[in-house]
Amino acid sequence: MALKSNLEYWKYSLKHPEPIFEDYYIKDDLIVENKDLIEKVERLRELIISYCVIIEKNEETAQEILDEIYNIIVSVENINYSEFVSFWNAMDLSYSIFKKMDNKKEVLKELLCEYCKRRRKIYDKLGYSNITVQALYDSGSSRKQGASGGDKLVDIVTDIINATYTNNLSDFKNGDCCYFLPDGTDKKLFKEFIEKYSLNYEFGKNSQNKIPDMVLKIGDDIFVIEAKHIKESGGAQDKQIKEIIEFIKYGELNKNIHYVSLMDGLYFNKFIKEINSNTNNSKSSKKNKIQSQINDIKTHLKNNKSNFFVNTEGFKQLLRDIK
Repeated sequence: MALKSNLEYWKYSLKHPEPIFEDYYIKDDLIVENKDLIEKVERLRELIISYCVIIEKNEETAQEILDEIYNIIVSVENINYSEFVSFWNAMDLSYSIFKKMDNKKEVLKELLCEYCKRRRKIYDKLGYSNITVQALYDSGSSRKQGASGGDKLVDIVTDIINATYTNNLSDFKNGDCCYFLPDGTDKKLFKEFIEKYSLNYEFGKNSQNKIPDMVLKIGDDIFVIEAKHIKESGGAQDKQIKEIIEFIKYGELNKNIHYVSLMDGLYFNKFIKEINSNTNNSKSSKKNKIQSQINDIKTHLKNNKSNFFVNTEGFKQLLRDIK
């Protein structure tokens, strides 16, 4: 079946809202059942309490405790979900930055002093619970979703059109239904692809050389795909929304090259709500951020008829049609 117009897939997407929950983005790991981790967390608590008591009386013994605390902090996976390491964020220092420091032990000593002063007595009074470790891990789940969107994209193209992965340009060029992953292991291949197919790829030039998530070849058509999981607006999310809309702003002379923006997540449903709201109230002329984004998407689609802006179901329908 031939592809429909890009506006048809946009409209199809608007009729199929994104689900509230999706397996790809659910992170339900139970680290609280990791016996070794919990033992280390409990040992860490004991050591910190001892350190806070001893530091003013016995410097030598305190140093021995500091050494053991340090060994736990730098060697135990997921120890950053203990209440002590989580406290570092209140001091404007992240665990990831700490790990890169050359003077970690000196910094740890200062952090312990601050923790003793600001938190230890309060926590002793309230009591400790290993549920805290799980809760802190759960609260950071949204930061661990980078690979989930990529996994979803691969599963979709594999399930619907049986696309196969390739890591060299020759197989890609000669293949009938294949893909590679520029934002994963195939950055060099993407550069070769741009040169071989004489792409301008203006989005990359205007976006600090940002590269897409997937390049998919189906027959003579090539789809350069940027996928983003967006739940809400604000902060870094607004930047991502702007990027994925601008991704389809640019086209190529070769009309078999398609730029595809795939937005999943609950933010897409705001487009649906906004359009339905304006449909139900024909007198509404309110110009808000969502309406501006919708207008930009439609403008880019009209100006670049080879490009597509879709959500999950819209992308699946596009693949079914070209299949």
